[in-house]
Amino acid sequence: MGQLRHRAVAVNGIQRRVCLLTGASGRLGSTFSRLYGHRYDIAAVYYTRPIVKPPDMCWDIDPLDPCVRKPTSGHRFETIRADLTDPFEVPRIVNFALTTFGRVDLLVNAAAIARCAPLLSADLTIEDVTRMLDLNAVVPLRLAVELAKRFWRARAAENTAINRSIVNISSTSGAYIFSGLGQSGYSASKAALNMLTCHMAEEFSAFGVRVNSVAPDTLPQSVTTESVCDAIARVDRDAMTGRMLLLEADGETVL
Repeated sequence: MGQLRHRAVAVNGIQRRVCLLTGASGRLGSTFSRLYGHRYDIAAVYYTRPIVKPPDMCWDIDPLDPCVRKPTSGHRFETIRADLTDPFEVPRIVNFALTTFGRVDLLVNAAAIARCAPLLSADLTIEDVTRMLDLNAVVPLRLAVELAKRFWRARAAENTAINRSIVNISSTSGAYIFSGLGQSGYSASKAALNMLTCHMAEEFSAFGVRVNSVAPDTLPQSVTTESVCDAIARVDRDAMTGRMLLLEADGETVL
């Protein structure tokens, strides 16, 4: 079993990072925003479900009157509604994040769709599989490439100093076959994402950006949503690249 080595990051004494997060209104995205809004300024991308701004996590306490507290200044959580399956939306999303925050230190590709049924079932069409491959694998690639071309590629030294990274949210179904669950299309999309992660890691290393995937088992049944969020933050702090962190009920494995 692999072990993560935490790497503290400080640039001019500033620990706060900027995160571009897709799937922000889903279970994983909303939980990550709630748990880690104190550590990241978040550009949150959503589409179908309305997004709720997480509560302020940090407070200024009056030492003379501990009952008086105010939210700390500086926390930023900005949202953008976009259809990720529309290629023309990707530049708009990246432009929104860069215009709003001036930079992106972490890209979390958490948006995904799943439609599970046997291949010969009337409940699964080739179009369903195509949509899963697009949103689950191609869209993360589009966002990463757009961000690299627009911002990261010309900032190699800065990227390395800040430890900028991409975390793609995959699944254990992208590494194993679970019989009888009808996961063919979904598994194929996550397996594709895993391979794209490896190739992006190789190419993006030229300008100092790490790329990894976090692959949980079914959540929240097998692993908790909170543990997946913690894993995202740990991988972002780490130094590894081109790896997949499997999260299962009996522990973690780095592949």
